[in-house]
Amino acid sequence: MHRPLAPYRRVLLAMFAAFAAACTSVDTTEHCVLTRYGKIVDPKMSTGMNFTPLAEATCFTMTERNYPGGDGKEVIEAQTQDPITVAGDVAVVYKYDPATIGRVFEEKRTPEAAEAEITNAIREGYRNALSQWTIAEVFANRAALSDSVKRHIQRKIGNRAQIVNVFVRDIKAPPQIEEARIQAARQAQVLDQAQKQFVIDSVNARGRLMAAQAEAEAKRLEGAAYAANRDLLQLRIAEAQAKGLSEACKGVQTCVIGGSVMDTWKGPR
Repeated sequence: MHRPLAPYRRVLLAMFAAFAAACTSVDTTEHCVLTRYGKIVDPKMSTGMNFTPLAEATCFTMTERNYPGGDGKEVIEAQTQDPITVAGDVAVVYKYDPATIGRVFEEKRTPEAAEAEITNAIREGYRNALSQWTIAEVFANRAALSDSVKRHIQRKIGNRAQIVNVFVRDIKAPPQIEEARIQAARQAQVLDQAQKQFVIDSVNARGRLMAAQAEAEAKRLEGAAYAANRDLLQLRIAEAQAKGLSEACKGVQTCVIGGSVMDTWKGPR
């Protein structure tokens, strides 16, 4: 009894398949352009399912994209201002601009063609940036170099895409240049340490000189004070005698000091 329904089911399934084939799903992160025979029918398709019979949808991902894609890397050779050829591992984060994506489609028609232009702009922008840096500057300020590369890439690509970030992850100079750079860095470190030690030694020597000058000046002033004030001199003599007596009788219970000793302390009368 149910066998006659089988043909209808096949028809329904065929109709559903045809309908599904005539529809295009658009994600919120996409910008899709609908064309029919190359003519733009809808410059920005709605999010969700769109009925697109006899038409073609071209979709661009509007979220941030990485270059190179995946876990890969691309080493780009460039000449510095010197000129020295260096190889750099460059990574770029970019995204399409919603305000200009329509023009990108009109000029490139496919995401693959647009991405190819972005790739070429990245390579040329990197080379243009490196050509304005010396080899010493490249290794001295990597953060500023990344900013420079970013500006040159953005200038090259214009408003087709927005360059979000650039990472210059590794730069290698020719072996002989790299060895010379390492030796120069070592010599600079040795020179820096020697200069710092020279400053320390100079300060210490200056300190010793100032101390000696201060001591000499103190003795001079003390001598001048004794010469000008005989009572002060006699006071210092009495202090010396008292200190000598205390040292002479130190450690004994009975202490007798002869007159001859006392006379030598008292000096001539």
